[in-house]
Amino acid sequence: MNLLTTLFFGFLSLTGFCNGICMEEERQALLELKQGLVDHADRLSSWVASNGECCKWKGVVCHNLTDRVLQLHLSAPTQIVDLYDSVTLQLFGKISPSLLHLKHLSYLNLSNNDFGGIQIPKFFGSLKSLKFLDLSNAGFAGKIPPHLGNLSNLQYLSLRDNDLLHDENLHWLSGLSLLKHLDLSFNNLNKASNWFHFVNTLPSLLELHLAGSHLPKGQAEAFSSELGYA
Repeated sequence: MNLLTTLFFGFLSLTGFCNGICMEEERQALLELKQGLVDHADRLSSWVASNGECCKWKGVVCHNLTDRVLQLHLSAPTQIVDLYDSVTLQLFGKISPSLLHLKHLSYLNLSNNDFGGIQIPKFFGSLKSLKFLDLSNAGFAGKIPPHLGNLSNLQYLSLRDNDLLHDENLHWLSGLSLLKHLDLSFNNLNKASNWFHFVNTLPSLLELHLAGSHLPKGQAEAFSSELGYA
């Protein structure tokens, strides 16, 4: 190989040349995720086994050098659907633990879908590379799993508008030392007597949303007073 050829391929590696073909383990993980979902609008129509270029599948973002899956943008579009149209843009069904095979996943957005009152999967707490997690308005219910506190790299967390979500102990927040944005609006936190302590110890927090979360009487006012908002 002559010097010119060597320089050419070196340039390609530096500029992020990739072929769109993610690792086979990650491609299979995405296909298993799709298999568990109900997708009436065929939003995931590009996710097919015969298409090996999984980094070009809709909603999938890969690293431009390694082709590792980094992001999944699976939020349902927010535009209003005709009430007489039988096709819905929301995803339904179950969320496969195959996501655990996406070792470099840093961004996961499942907002505005309808998962029918299932609990937030506990295995989400093992997605250790996550920096962004948006589960807002996605039809989750039950207790917020404390396993989310294992996401030590998380910077953005929104559980907003899952009004059947509840929690009595927010101790898991103490594991999120890098968290900058937290939205627990319109969840049921009326028994979370310790929320003040754990929110107040988040060293990186810049933005907090707690509207409509039914906080224990008097504690929201005390928190606002301490922050100078009274």
